[in-house]
Amino acid sequence: MWAMSETIHDGIVGSGFQFASGGAVGRADNPYPASTLLLQQPHLRARGIDLDALVPGWFVGTINVVLPYGLVLAKADMTADLLDWTSDLGDPKAHIPPESFSFVHGTLHHGGARYPGLIYYPHPETKPSVNAHHYDVMEVIAPPVAGLRRGDPVAIACRASAFVPRGG
Repeated sequence: MWAMSETIHDGIVGSGFQFASGGAVGRADNPYPASTLLLQQPHLRARGIDLDALVPGWFVGTINVVLPYGLVLAKADMTADLLDWTSDLGDPKAHIPPESFSFVHGTLHHGGARYPGLIYYPHPETKPSVNAHHYDVMEVIAPPVAGLRRGDPVAIACRASAFVPRGG
């Protein structure tokens, strides 16, 4: 996919907050009326990041891959700095300060199949505390993955220079 060297991050499928998928809609701790990814999508598109074009047929949500180590973003493929994606929502409780999001091209490996997608990186310094960032979790936007279950081993291949060890 790219000329630079790749690295593989092995992990286990974990569970997330269910905000990105919309699975938390209606829950007391979730102020958002729909999937946060769907709410962010038109704002990302306006910044030139079109999820539909980048990951055709993407599953609405992120696959949370728990790693045995923490990573921080070093060099993204795309970034939307300080995206104001909540000010047009009707409920004032859903309004949060603008967030920054970065994306890295990657491939999820599961059950012998490969799924090209994006690593979705909400910048921790702008992320609301209600769903705080975990440095040992990579969030992947991908097409639907056949048979994927929580606890499954998976691997993510991405550009080696995209992430560095946390604290290193």
